[in-house]
Amino acid sequence: MKSDAGGRRRRGWLFTVTPIVVVVLAAVAGIAVLVHNTRRDAAASPTAFHASATTAARTTTTTPSTTTPTPSPTPTVSDNPALATAAVNAVDGLGIKGVTFGIAILDRNTGQVTAGQNASSQFYSASVIKLFTVTYLLHEQELGALTLSPTMRNNITRALELSDDNAMDAFWGTYGGVKLIPEFVALYGLQNTAAPAIAGQWGETKFSPSDVLKVYDYVFTKLSSADSALIIGDLAQAADRGADGFDQAFGLLQPPRMPTVKAKQGWMQIGGNSLTLNTTGVLGSKNQYVIAILSRQPISVSYATGRGYVNEAAAAVVKSLAPGIS
Repeated sequence: MKSDAGGRRRRGWLFTVTPIVVVVLAAVAGIAVLVHNTRRDAAASPTAFHASATTAARTTTTTPSTTTPTPSPTPTVSDNPALATAAVNAVDGLGIKGVTFGIAILDRNTGQVTAGQNASSQFYSASVIKLFTVTYLLHEQELGALTLSPTMRNNITRALELSDDNAMDAFWGTYGGVKLIPEFVALYGLQNTAAPAIAGQWGETKFSPSDVLKVYDYVFTKLSSADSALIIGDLAQAADRGADGFDQAFGLLQPPRMPTVKAKQGWMQIGGNSLTLNTTGVLGSKNQYVIAILSRQPISVSYATGRGYVNEAAAAVVKSLAPGIS
């Protein structure tokens, strides 16, 4: 098992959407009738998150009116569920020998999640667990359960921008270590997350692409606007190289970097078993798409080659979603 100078393991750092909604305005007694025709795509199953591209969920209130109602807006290109379906299918269809991908995409405009074949399968978290941890600590501080010192607040930035293992070690050691995992499960409503077998190896936490989306959704819809902005701002400033010098400019961060991307990466080798390379994040100026691409690769694959495989997957996703990204 590969380890760094400190003896630690090297850690670093898919739900069918409803099809196009057809809006028909019928003038009957001055009342607009909204008809939704839906069907189930045979490739996946739908789920709905908070349908919002802001930090609050969208709500609709109907009040009596004596005037003619304003017609409902026609769905835009960016609301087209076929975009996410194409993105997920592209990754599931890569067929790279020995490589297993898990992918899920949340469209925050519609609240729909599109899931790939392995959206509920477990993958090693590597450094993506840092996002789970930071979000939880900020939540606890908002409740008054703890106060983050200036050092710990600096560690948040280092953990998210530089994927600094020392910053994560400080969180893990100070706030409960492996006991944090059931707290995450309860807070975010996770379904496929499990604690690491070895208590100190936080990067060996297991979770699914679907669970990753739930944490990002929590950041946007449950944290205060200030804390949400802090996390998304740090992810937007993710460095090309991590604190350990690792090249984390892969996947959603591959060059040329999209100007609206915010991402948390993960990388790790597990002894003679496997190579983990994960890319997760948000696309769009209004943070419309949340994407989780997790991978399990043969240990014989080099990091450079492995990054190339994840680049291929992420490029296919971005190409498919491009018409909807503002």
